[in-house]
Amino acid sequence: MSTPVRFARSVVAYLDQQGWVRESEGPVGSLWRSSNPGEVDVIAVPMGEIKRGDRAWRSVVERIAIHERRDPLEVASNIENQYTDVTHLRAANDLVISGSIPLDAGATLVASAKEMLRSSATTAQRARAQIDGNFSKIGDALVKQARLGHTIDRSYAIPVLMPLPFEPTSTASDLEITGIEGHRAAPESPERRVMRTFAQALNAVNRVIVEPARQPRQSDVPSLVVAGVSREFVTALSRIVAQPAVAEFEATFIWATAVRTTSDVPVTVSIPPASVELLDQAAQLLKATRRDPPQSVTGPIVEVRHVPPDRFGEVAVQTTRNGRPAEIRVRLGLEDIDRSHEWMRTGTTVIVDGVIVRNPGHPLRIDAPTRYGSLSSAFLDGAQD
Repeated sequence: MSTPVRFARSVVAYLDQQGWVRESEGPVGSLWRSSNPGEVDVIAVPMGEIKRGDRAWRSVVERIAIHERRDPLEVASNIENQYTDVTHLRAANDLVISGSIPLDAGATLVASAKEMLRSSATTAQRARAQIDGNFSKIGDALVKQARLGHTIDRSYAIPVLMPLPFEPTSTASDLEITGIEGHRAAPESPERRVMRTFAQALNAVNRVIVEPARQPRQSDVPSLVVAGVSREFVTALSRIVAQPAVAEFEATFIWATAVRTTSDVPVTVSIPPASVELLDQAAQLLKATRRDPPQSVTGPIVEVRHVPPDRFGEVAVQTTRNGRPAEIRVRLGLEDIDRSHEWMRTGTTVIVDGVIVRNPGHPLRIDAPTRYGSLSSAFLDGAQD
């Protein structure tokens, strides 16, 4: 649940996102007017804390709901979760009675979900085929921030919530540098990188292992690992779908609306019980991989720039090095620069291979990339080899 201060700030952030304009501010609060005509066009937001359920909270939420012609509970959820990534994990079964499943299956779902998230938090720092107990301390600290929500009525689905840092709304903007055509996007937080890695890892398992419906091959391993898949992740997933009471495991991803979302992960990924044998085979392959694949840079694009009439431009890819966020500048031809604008806008995760050059006093660079593309295309290509 949001803290009082966080909720108060979230109300202001929500109004700003929805096109409301702050008309005035005084010692007791601020007055906001909507740029879109409606039944309610003016809202007063009190100064200081707003506690869930009190009169000020209800007044603000109900007036927004009237303006948007939506249910107040839905509006309140949108306000509270605009800085929260939510993943709904569902264990479906035709024998479910009143939204319940056997205790063993429920316990396995929660425990395995935690291990999958913990594994993703580690591989978000550095890709590896197996963690073998060497979990990232930075990743573990991020996982401790995750929360477990209430199960959804009439279905056994548990929400895993990851609060993101509260930051002012920031979108792509022009670079104010003379002679340079460029755009800059808000950076990705470490918390979002963990949840994105979790989603991309699950999607990679589905596309590379489950959907081909064939025995996994050693050539599949690099595509899995670069997407954040580890032996521990696959083993935990296998334990869920191996439960007799689980007819299908499903994850639905709802990204925080106040933060640039990732567009290259399906909204929902489903893993059927029939895939248990394939998952176990993949886990054995990952365990047998003694060396991690060559380091690839993966992450969202946070800057694109070009100096006309140069035939080359560059992008800045946000990644992690030594457990810290870092930007790698990549030199690209104009064709790659053109598509990079769209990838930055949509939050697409890219992958870059090449020699990273370090010059004192200058950003890290890859001047001659041997591969540059979207991460989803990379692991799909690997699955089709």
